[in-house]
Amino acid sequence: MLYIEAARHFWEGDWVAGLASFYPPLFPLMIAAVYPLFGDWELAGQFWPLVLGILVLFPLFGLLQRIYGHRVAYAGLLFYGMSPYLARLSLEVRTELPYTFFLVVSLFFLQRGLENEKRMPLFVSGIVSALAYLARPEGIGLMVGGAAYLFYRQWGVGLPGRSLLKPAALVLGFALVAAPYVLYLRWDTGNWLISRKASFIVSLGLARYDPDGDQVGVKESAEVSIVRLISSRPLSYAGKVLIDSFRSLGYYFEALHYSYLPFLFIGWILYFRGRFWEKGDSLLIAVIAFYLGVFALLYVTRRYGIPLVPISLGWVGAGFLAVKEYTCNRWGRKGMLITGLVLLLFTVGTLPKTLQAIGEDKFYLRLAGAYLKEKPDRPTIVTTNGRVAFYAAGANRILVKKSNELAGFLETADCDYIALDKKAYLESESALKQHGWSLEKEFSAGDREALFVLRRAAGS
Repeated sequence: MLYIEAARHFWEGDWVAGLASFYPPLFPLMIAAVYPLFGDWELAGQFWPLVLGILVLFPLFGLLQRIYGHRVAYAGLLFYGMSPYLARLSLEVRTELPYTFFLVVSLFFLQRGLENEKRMPLFVSGIVSALAYLARPEGIGLMVGGAAYLFYRQWGVGLPGRSLLKPAALVLGFALVAAPYVLYLRWDTGNWLISRKASFIVSLGLARYDPDGDQVGVKESAEVSIVRLISSRPLSYAGKVLIDSFRSLGYYFEALHYSYLPFLFIGWILYFRGRFWEKGDSLLIAVIAFYLGVFALLYVTRRYGIPLVPISLGWVGAGFLAVKEYTCNRWGRKGMLITGLVLLLFTVGTLPKTLQAIGEDKFYLRLAGAYLKEKPDRPTIVTTNGRVAFYAAGANRILVKKSNELAGFLETADCDYIALDKKAYLESESALKQHGWSLEKEFSAGDREALFVLRRAAGS
């Protein structure tokens, strides 16, 4: 919900507070731009993932068609429509699908620039990659990786038309759009940064393998150098990178979904036959390899792999068509029945995940927030959960506290209700009882997650 909080600041004209957000500013600005259409911040936040998740079909088809041809491009769109995580994120207030849209558009223009001598497509690709960066910091990799790939294609493979102007056009397009934000970060933090959260993310990655090391908080992230963070624990970081190199690939497969993998592997076999480094989809394999490497260096999670799914669908589509052609050539008309059976098995293995209710695991937080919002007499509510604070906002007064702030807060707590996550509640249960707080209602999502609403006993 931090995106909506920043969007509110932009809408209210408080640009300094909006730009001070932990996240880049583009997505909050996009939310603020459409808020008047809905009058509801959550709907405004859901608008862009839904719309851009649909619009991305056009540049995706263009990209796949240029590399593989019409048949594979149409097959790729079919698999896009059934992708579980792309579908489930289409109504989440998250940046995955807006970022995916910019990534695909940038690669579409980059591919066009590779196919002819014109530099304008590369300049546009740089501009769009800057928009991707302003949505998610890893978008800067489109510029870095794109420029490196242009050098590789011109000097490594030895294609005709060598020119420094092509990479320069890409970098210039990126710099014109991204430089103001980078300069703002320099002015605001005193450091040259590409993101406020870089050190925090690296710290999270290190914490998995070295839990006893110093952790970097959200507020301190912009003040801590990544180089200093890594140099303070070089062996832990080296081990993390080694292990995360494999985990990054695993999360990529998971984001694509396991039912896609047989077709993907067949597509890769077809790609790596012959002089694969000269093929058009070498751009896509380079982008995927680059980002999986970057994730291993920083932090790995399935969410980071989701934007790589659309650009992998060319191999998935090619793999499916290869299965279809093989069965038809070997068994004739029966081959079509076998292909239909394969597609049916794929659908059975994929569709239940695709149709799974969006945000089902967090619905209990919405219920808790609505419950607190209906409390009379404008109470003061303290919570450790930002989603609950968002849904509970109304005539009441909401304070968001960290779990480690509760101990000191309970001594002087001047509020009517406290809403705690399960971990915070279990850690503070005895202190809560000691200070006269009693459990009023519990909202749960199975055995693992829950939210506890407490009220101060009368006379406490």
